[in-house]
Amino acid sequence: MKNFNYRVLVLILTGTAALALAIGIGRFTYTPILPFMLDELNITKTAGGLIASWNFFGYLCGSLLSILSIFKKQVKLVFFISIFLSISTTFLMSINDEIIFFIIVRFISGLSSAFVLIFGTALILPSIQAFGEKSLSTSHFMGVGFGIVISSILVTILGELGFHWDDLWVGVAMLSVILAIPIFIFTPKEILKHAYSQNSKHKNDFGFALITISYGLYGFGYVILGTFISTMARETAGLESTEMYVWLLVGLAGIPMVIFWPWFGKKIGNDLALFLACTIMGLGILTPVLLQNKFGITSASILLGFTFIPITALALLEGQSRYKGSIRVSTAILTSSFSTGQMIGPYFGGAIIDLFNSYNVALIISSVTLYLAAFLMIKPERYIFKKLKK
Repeated sequence: MKNFNYRVLVLILTGTAALALAIGIGRFTYTPILPFMLDELNITKTAGGLIASWNFFGYLCGSLLSILSIFKKQVKLVFFISIFLSISTTFLMSINDEIIFFIIVRFISGLSSAFVLIFGTALILPSIQAFGEKSLSTSHFMGVGFGIVISSILVTILGELGFHWDDLWVGVAMLSVILAIPIFIFTPKEILKHAYSQNSKHKNDFGFALITISYGLYGFGYVILGTFISTMARETAGLESTEMYVWLLVGLAGIPMVIFWPWFGKKIGNDLALFLACTIMGLGILTPVLLQNKFGITSASILLGFTFIPITALALLEGQSRYKGSIRVSTAILTSSFSTGQMIGPYFGGAIIDLFNSYNVALIISSVTLYLAAFLMIKPERYIFKKLKK
């Protein structure tokens, strides 16, 4: 039993390190560093949003490319190359201050982060499930929150010490190097066939299409606040002191919730858990509009962290249960939809914020989108079959 628990724990920690490196740091460290870049490089929020959008466009391309058959027999190799690319692109953000350079680097970073998520999940999730630990199979998504926490702390410390925007990128790149060590040592081989399966009667194209669409809407809905929350804290009168911890709260809130929401989903159904999580997030994103004070933005941070990482884990599990093919393909399709939404979100949000010189309109649109996504997360069998019975 001790050996069994140890092996599962090693798998979880390996996956956690990978997602911390590529997603928590590689993708989301842009959020706490963005205020420094806007101030020191004198770029607009529209440009800042555009840079973020190209990262998510790279994420979309990586999602689509991952389906190609050439990667079928090289999953672990591609995963390792993607880890290396993620570290490299994080460091490269420090060497130039041109917008076009940022766009290119963030695009490659997005592509590599999608590969790490998809191929890492294809390696880690089935390996955990093979031990019979279905409820822990997405525990490695804690890595997103963990990466956000450690990078946020480092960026805050370096910022307070007077380091510039480029120094901050070098600092978080060094964190990535440290995280890469256990990844290269402990990543398991791919399990092509595993014991985890779902009842075939719940696998249907319509149900999978619904969650694919809703996952895309969710990507759009969360990402505007996810991109600009630190900048909003810095620029809003009375909220300046919250800049150093709002993004940290997102990560801290997200870590334990990656365990809670899948457990809760097992009790009530993943689709209903997704509905509740999206609803809570929609309320959280609306909170800074309704309460324009420290409590409002702090509540938004906590509720965003409480839901945004677990929704990703739950949606991939729910998508796997509705899809007739392999987990790699279902993950890639869902991630493509998700990344389309989050690709559009930052540029759209930045443009709306610049246009109205306010964050409120962008956040209201985000909230409404999340409520729509929440309803589409529900399995069609829950209402279609009831109608047929009547």
